[in-house]
Amino acid sequence: MELRWDRFNWQDIKKLKERGYDSVIIPVGTIEAHGVVPLGTDNFIPEAIAQKIAADTKSLIAPTINYGITKSLLSYPGSLTVSSATFQTYITEILFSLAAGGMNKLVVLNGHGGQMDELKAAAYDVFAKTRVKIAVIHWWILCGHLVEKHYGTSGGHAAVDETAAVIACVPDTVHKDKYKPDMLYQVKPGTNVYPNPSTILIYKENTGALDFDTEKAKVYFDDVCETVKQFILDTFKRWQL
Repeated sequence: MELRWDRFNWQDIKKLKERGYDSVIIPVGTIEAHGVVPLGTDNFIPEAIAQKIAADTKSLIAPTINYGITKSLLSYPGSLTVSSATFQTYITEILFSLAAGGMNKLVVLNGHGGQMDELKAAAYDVFAKTRVKIAVIHWWILCGHLVEKHYGTSGGHAAVDETAAVIACVPDTVHKDKYKPDMLYQVKPGTNVYPNPSTILIYKENTGALDFDTEKAKVYFDDVCETVKQFILDTFKRWQL
């Protein structure tokens, strides 16, 4: 079933709301260097999750917010950014607009770690002023336990978890031939480095190595989508209590 907001005519949206489609998933990401997967990784993954779970959560899918806050990887070719203030204001106004348009449950599905604070602040601002219910989901954190379950290791930026998700979603954008194990860079606690010395970042020693098994990636990503879906369904149910 087609549930992408921008594919509908305005009369269609009116009819869908009358049929009880009062929730919307907003995929959010950025344009940033990601090892051997594309610059749009942080957009493609939440978009794909939204497509898989929208019908079961009776949600429309808002157009993806593609530009976010890129910092430590900004100097790598192709990476783009907006300022923190601009991003937060933009997100806030989009959420206000959705609320004003009669959407009662908003799910911000985030794919990028560099803008979590801004999303939290925007969501609370809109909730406080409208009382529209809002959930912000950082999919790779919510589903962090699944990396260990399926791959026996921890994930990271452009590491095994994100790469597997891209393999499952847009496999033609993955460049296995460009991968070398020494591309994994462990971010050390207590350090800030600009730019980061690599575009594949791990946070624990000897973790995150890429795995290009397509079938394993599909099983992992299905589990990710199911986990996100169940969180949303449970949240929606509890909001009604």
